[in-house]
Amino acid sequence: MFFEKIIAACGDDGFSLESALFKQLQSGGIKADFSDLHADSSGIYFTYPNQTQQKVLFYQAKLQESTFRVQGDPYVHLCGCKACMEDLKNPDFLAVVTYDLRFFLGIYSHKVQMKFFNDKPLELCQDCLKITHFKGDLKAFLTS
Repeated sequence: MFFEKIIAACGDDGFSLESALFKQLQSGGIKADFSDLHADSSGIYFTYPNQTQQKVLFYQAKLQESTFRVQGDPYVHLCGCKACMEDLKNPDFLAVVTYDLRFFLGIYSHKVQMKFFNDKPLELCQDCLKITHFKGDLKAFLTS
């Protein structure tokens, strides 16, 4: 009964959950463990509550400092490559919709954030580029 009232209240004001979720995907992303994500060779998809899907980018937003020193910046995934499939429910990863490849990245040491980068340029995963035959236009890719 409680949730029915909340849903009804949200519906009365012209509130759209799908619209709010899309704004969150654009503004900061949604953690992988809070998302209904699936991936295949053509992309990574976020499923809205109404069962429609949005193609998203996927990357590791939280890194351990030791990993960052050894491996450097994480890659942004376009599709279900091997590395992506292993982390679809990893809470350190975010699903995002962006067209400029600039991301938030937090560097942690023992659960304490040591550094963070806003608008950090990250590279696309080379395996994903090969699988999807990406042509360089993120907007076209994410809306296809």
